[in-house]
Amino acid sequence: MKRLSLLLFLSFPVLAQQQSLDVVSPVILSSGKAYASMSFARFHKATFPLSGLEGELTKIGTINFMFSYSGMVELAFDGTILNLLSISKRYPAFNSAITSTNNPVGDVGDLTLWTKIYLLNENRSLLSLSLRTGVQLPNASNESGLGIDEMNFYSSLLFEKHFAGIWIFNIGFAILGSPTEFSAQHDMLTYGLKYVFPITSSTMVFLQAAGRKGHEGTGIYNLAHGKAGVEIHFNNIKFFGSGVLNFAPSDNSYGVELGVGYSFQLISPE
Repeated sequence: MKRLSLLLFLSFPVLAQQQSLDVVSPVILSSGKAYASMSFARFHKATFPLSGLEGELTKIGTINFMFSYSGMVELAFDGTILNLLSISKRYPAFNSAITSTNNPVGDVGDLTLWTKIYLLNENRSLLSLSLRTGVQLPNASNESGLGIDEMNFYSSLLFEKHFAGIWIFNIGFAILGSPTEFSAQHDMLTYGLKYVFPITSSTMVFLQAAGRKGHEGTGIYNLAHGKAGVEIHFNNIKFFGSGVLNFAPSDNSYGVELGVGYSFQLISPE
């Protein structure tokens, strides 16, 4: 069980204009280990309110990489090679005049850099606890309609407890740049809860709910999503998939995510 939790659901965060953060385990890879994954996703009725676009969003090649040097600190990054939106609807919005008229429209996804610090181990405490911070770079452009050209900052406390399965809880805040106001920001609470239940020694299913809530503005809204999925492990390889339903007033998209990950020893431990 503990070995499985080392690889537990570093799902691909879908960090676009209108997607909230995934729920992340506080457990860190052992010293010198790395994990890499690539995934693909398809969302129906995906909305981009800053540019007034709605349609079918395909995320091609969302890459995650994380590495633990000491077993106490983990460095990671994630981003999507190509977001491709097949536009079904255009409506008046703040960036309508500068948004591309192409259909479909594509752009690279924003790159996010993460640091996770292990604070408590469940073997010696009541639960596992980590602090995770991240900076999201504005790689996706507002001219494509898929980006907001703003840098964002995230910080969260990650909790995990084994009790009739695995319970993971994240709570934190986000400082989001305002795409419509100079020198302004939006401060938001981020939250998430995930329950993971092992079916066999190599198969796990999970249920998740997550979102953000706080100071809204044009292009920045409260978000919430639910997710259900499965992971299958074969030695150092895992296959994962999930269904996603967004149910915030500003986003009612739904879709599926599929991917594969690989865990390996990058540096020999001292």
